[in-house]
Amino acid sequence: MKVIGAYRDNAAFYYRVVAPFSVLKYRTEHEFSVRTVSVDDAEEYDVLWLQQHADPLVEIIAREFKDKGKLVVYDVDDWMLGLPASWPCYDDYFRRGAGSPRARLYFHERLMRMADVVTCTTERLADNLRGWLGEDGPSVAVLPNCIVQGEWDTIVPAAHGLDGPVLGWFGTGNHWDDWSEIAGAVDEALETVGGHLALIGAPEVVALFPKRLAARTQVHPLVPMRRFSEVRRLITSFDVGLAWCTERMEASMCRSPLKAIQYGAAGVPVVASVAVYGDNRDTSDWIWNVGNVAGLEDVLVSMLTTDCPTRQKWASNWQAEVWRSHSYETQALRWLELLEGIGATTGD
Repeated sequence: MKVIGAYRDNAAFYYRVVAPFSVLKYRTEHEFSVRTVSVDDAEEYDVLWLQQHADPLVEIIAREFKDKGKLVVYDVDDWMLGLPASWPCYDDYFRRGAGSPRARLYFHERLMRMADVVTCTTERLADNLRGWLGEDGPSVAVLPNCIVQGEWDTIVPAAHGLDGPVLGWFGTGNHWDDWSEIAGAVDEALETVGGHLALIGAPEVVALFPKRLAARTQVHPLVPMRRFSEVRRLITSFDVGLAWCTERMEASMCRSPLKAIQYGAAGVPVVASVAVYGDNRDTSDWIWNVGNVAGLEDVLVSMLTTDCPTRQKWASNWQAEVWRSHSYETQALRWLELLEGIGATTGD
């Protein structure tokens, strides 16, 4: 069997295609490639794997695969019908001020319907997609987000050199709404403990912060995925990692727990919202889950003032679970099982 992943330059494509393929290509007899695709690839490859592509050229290529009796897999990692207007990509899919869909959303749906199977990151997102596609649509399968253990286990931890504990967070502008919800609680907690906030990837959200919190915040700009090793090292300097998704929007509730998994891989203890990260527990052994914003300040204060050995015990327990259950080294065969389940044939 020969599988080709159609290239996209973003983090989702890395975690959903590049990372699992990088493991499978060395652990199976099948061929897994990742690059820009063309209609000619339908002659050579058995499977075309797309990751939220939404344009007419890709539809032509996918149709060529289908016409030749080949398989098409379409991966989704966001609930596109519920995109908040605060997310940068909203204007790619909807007309701001009208709320009506643009052509990109139609191509997204057309490619999903053309696929032999749609894959996604969580059961909640899968349920939404099944409702959108209907009974006559393709099947929807959940392939959870994971990390590549080999990218984390050789990192030399960084030191922050700041006076006081450091609460860390990394992400993109897609978390604007999350920060609008929690900035006040984070401000109060860091004032109480004399701590600092290390914020990586979305310096714009500092505009939401009270002046006191902004003064305690160290920022690092967003970097391309190919330079994510810089971020991995910075994450190791956090005393506590923060993972939060607001429950106010369905798109946020469809997120995967990848951020908490990445903190675990870095050996950093985690404070997380139950909304998305609640499945990662027992909280007494792994992660401190917080049910609502009202409880966040107290949990942050408690976590940031807990002695280092205790925090490290929680981090070590969660890291071990990440290696065991949330790494592609242990989970990538689920990608292969899906392909075999939809009837892929072995190529020459």
